Amino acid sequence: MSRSMPQHGGLPVPLLFLSALAVSLVPALALWMRGSANQLLFLLLLFALVGTAWRGRLAPRDRFVPVVRRYWPVWAALAAQFLAACVSTVVVGLRDARVFDDPSVLDTPLRMALFGPLLWLLLNVPSRWLRQIQWGCVAGALIGAGILHYQIGLSPEGRPAQILFSNLLPFSNITLLLGLFSLLTLGWSDRATVRGRIGIALKLLGGAAGLYVAYASGTRGGWLALGAFALVFFFLMSGSVWRKLLAMAALACAVLAVYHASDLVNQRVDEAYTEIQEYRKGQALDSSVGNRLQLWSAALEVFEAHPLVGVSRQDYRRTMREAARQGLITKHAAEFRHSHNEFLFNLATLGILGGLAIAAAWLVPAFFFARATRRGGRDERIAGTMGLLLAIGFLVFGMTEVMFAMSMVAAFYTLMIAALMAIVIRAGRHEPAA
Repeated sequence: MSRSMPQHGGLPVPLLFLSALAVSLVPALALWMRGSANQLLFLLLLFALVGTAWRGRLAPRDRFVPVVRRYWPVWAALAAQFLAACVSTVVVGLRDARVFDDPSVLDTPLRMALFGPLLWLLLNVPSRWLRQIQWGCVAGALIGAGILHYQIGLSPEGRPAQILFSNLLPFSNITLLLGLFSLLTLGWSDRATVRGRIGIALKLLGGAAGLYVAYASGTRGGWLALGAFALVFFFLMSGSVWRKLLAMAALACAVLAVYHASDLVNQRVDEAYTEIQEYRKGQALDSSVGNRLQLWSAALEVFEAHPLVGVSRQDYRRTMREAARQGLITKHAAEFRHSHNEFLFNLATLGILGGLAIAAAWLVPAFFFARATRRGGRDERIAGTMGLLLAIGFLVFGMTEVMFAMSMVAAFYTLMIAALMAIVIRAGRHEPAA
């Protein structure tokens, strides 16, 4: 069979082409086609298993074990949540067997634990094929903006809580990232050709679509992330410190102008301030901000009582309902699926292991991509900046939302990290795909 199929670096070209196509479809389909991100992840995992039949044709450094040895910190960082969830389930289950009745909570962290085979597969895909993920980002941003605009028109309040099968926050946060990725990949388009100029126009539209979603959705966590992204660009900008400070000052003026000119921004910021003040007075506890503050406080108390392995993902709802019976939080707050803070939710449910695991899932990839942004190659810098924004974005989004509550989001994050890492690594080798 291996002789009858064309080869590229030891693996069959059709397998590599389908792998590139699958990963490029992830950002295009994840937000509106239910289950697509998970299905594409497992399809790529299947491709990786099939690819092992040709492992003997690969250069020694490109085989699975050497790849794992080189990049094990990132795989370990992404797999840590799954390991922490397994440990918590077993330990808590020994004293409460009901925990074993719901193993489905391991589904989401399992997606991230599958990172290693996915990275190995994508490292064998030609870089020019992997870079086509840029068009998936453009399509995802444009489709996301269209869906949100339509849903806003249907919502009596003008701000839908649910978009298709996703909560508004993950939907708008990911669309914002896709819009920024569209802008970052402008460097992959050739201005000298008609095709390149059309591509640039589409990417500018994708960027505008992502920013539109961030604005129109009214998600304050997304606005906070824009501030974090501005700081990232501040440190990545070339030029003198004065030039950077001037750019930041101009950005600050633009933010103030938007605040004063936009009723939506004004309203959402003022609502947050008012709800914080009311919460401090013991009033309006079940407001948007009030619920979060209750849940954050309760999560910290749960962590203090169960610091090692938490109460488990399975027992979180029961624990919150017990807190409501004790008067620590309201009954309304107790019904939330999570604590609206990724780090605190992991501390409460998985203990210190969970807290370290989620921090690693953000910071270890961020460190890898931050190094790539300082290297000389164009592809390294572009993919490195995209990966850095992805990791930092999820960290900031996680301050007000549990992004990884949905398996779709975990699959999206894992596949995007793998694809962008593969582009960075291949670009650093200065050679065609192995």
